[in-house]
Amino acid sequence: MKLYRVHSEVGDTFIIAQDQGQNKDKVKTENNEFEIEYVGQGRREGEIILRVNGEEHRAVIDNGWIVLDNAKIFRAERITELPTQEGQSLEEMIKGKEGEVASPLQGRVVQIRVKEGDAVNKGQPLLSIEAMKSETVISAPISGIVEKILVKSGQGVKKGDILIVIK
Repeated sequence: MKLYRVHSEVGDTFIIAQDQGQNKDKVKTENNEFEIEYVGQGRREGEIILRVNGEEHRAVIDNGWIVLDNAKIFRAERITELPTQEGQSLEEMIKGKEGEVASPLQGRVVQIRVKEGDAVNKGQPLLSIEAMKSETVISAPISGIVEKILVKSGQGVKKGDILIVIK
């Protein structure tokens, strides 16, 4: 079982789990589950034929885009493999990553509005990042307790860096 954090080109972040079998992979996201079977090569260069949950599709990667049946469906900016823990269920692994607040852009932390141990509500402002003289407020993705603050005011961050952990 492998766990990945996928950053889309529009700044969305997803947690995806992949369990590889013989010729089939099981892929699970926070909301969906897919069984993907490799069928063979397609007619165009780089095209493969996949059976996704029993339905056959043609897939190709074009300039970073995943193109399924001639429709662009997703472009990943970056994919990071996450550590997994033996004996932990897939749901526990995915749930454990939901409270990680990742930077949606590269910039500099200008203000941290919470402290470790603070209770926060979903949507509550946590910190601000400045990039190109513009300030972006980062809000809590879930309600919970601020377990760890991994950045300091004035620190530079890259897109995808974990800033705060909420449990």
